[in-house]
Amino acid sequence: MMVAIHQPHYFPWLGYLAKMASVDKFILMDTVQLEKRSYMHRNRIIDPDGEVRYLNISCEKKNHFCQEYKDIKIKDFEVWTNRQKGVLIRAYKKCVFFDEIWEAISPIFNEKYELLCDVAIHSINILRDILQINTPLVLQSEITIDNSLKKDKLILGLCKAAGADAYFAGRGGSMQYLNLEECEKEGIHVSFQEFQHPIYTQVGNHPFVPGLSTLDVLFNKGINKSREIFWKAI
Repeated sequence: MMVAIHQPHYFPWLGYLAKMASVDKFILMDTVQLEKRSYMHRNRIIDPDGEVRYLNISCEKKNHFCQEYKDIKIKDFEVWTNRQKGVLIRAYKKCVFFDEIWEAISPIFNEKYELLCDVAIHSINILRDILQINTPLVLQSEITIDNSLKKDKLILGLCKAAGADAYFAGRGGSMQYLNLEECEKEGIHVSFQEFQHPIYTQVGNHPFVPGLSTLDVLFNKGINKSREIFWKAI
């Protein structure tokens, strides 16, 4: 069984979801700490003028970089949700598929969340449903494991606890600390994702910008075409 492991991201990009769709089980690391300037509480879109805009979730600042991700509280719900709605409307209102996608994602702006983790996971589940990704999600906090484990030891521990014999890694930070020889000794074969970002027409007159939230392809291409683009890219 192959697993992938990642922190929860807010309306993640296509590569995140491609990794999820490529494995048998996807573990969400909800007991780690929030990373500065990460996509654990925000993501990017682009407006018709080619300007990148951020969808930010406001969090309680006191000790929020010391808490476990699953315990971080959000604040000013109506303020940041209204701000995000305004950003999305200005960016994508002229898209043919705006109403279709707005109906699919708008529930996230209507629930009175208290925790950042709940918002992020809801956004992931919205995209999973739209793209028809059936990979089960498992929270790290639901897995019995030595909580003192760090980096490659943590990855190994989660893989073994999940009953995996293969780990699907990204080409990001994990490459810096993964000990492939040690993983093989522990019976975990590591393979790396080779995701080539698909190119599609974006609203506005600007060069194509990759790596945005999956919301970008959805608003620009609609649900059916986005599914086709996504599954061809895996």
